[in-house]
Amino acid sequence: MTLTIAVILQWIAAIISIIGAVGLILGAFATLDSGVRDQIDNALSSEGVTGISAGAITGGVFIAGLVVAAIAVIRVIVAMSLARGHNWARILISVFAILSLLGGIGTLLGGNWLTGIVSIVVEVVILWLLWNASSSAYIKVKTAERAVAG
Repeated sequence: MTLTIAVILQWIAAIISIIGAVGLILGAFATLDSGVRDQIDNALSSEGVTGISAGAITGGVFIAGLVVAAIAVIRVIVAMSLARGHNWARILISVFAILSLLGGIGTLLGGNWLTGIVSIVVEVVILWLLWNASSSAYIKVKTAERAVAG
C-alpha cells in the first residue's frame, strides 16, 4: 500500500515540477523583450560581470525549464514500473526525488515559500515510502515472481 501512495505522490511531484518548468520557460520568454534584455545587460554591466549576456541567461533558463519538464515526464513513466515492483525504478525515482528535494530547497531559498515547502515535504515522504519495510517487501515479492515466471 505504501508503494501505491509513493506512485501517486510521483504524479503530484511531477505536477509540481511541470509548474516549475513552465515558470522557467515563461521566465525565459519574458527576457526576450528588448526592454527586459537591456535591463539584464545593464545590471550585469553595472555589477562588473563580463562574459555573460542576457541571451545566455535566457538560453540557460529555457534549457533548465526543458530539463525539469523532461525529468518530470520520465519520473511518471518510471513510476509505472515502480507500481509493478521494479527495484531499478525505486532507485531511479529516489535519485529524481533527491534532485527535486534540492530544487525545492533552492525554491525555498529563492523566496517561493509555499512551492518550496510543499516540494520538500512531498519528496521526503516519497523517499520514506519508497524505502520503508512494506515497500521493500513488495518489491522483493514482485522480483521473485518475475524470476519464477521467467
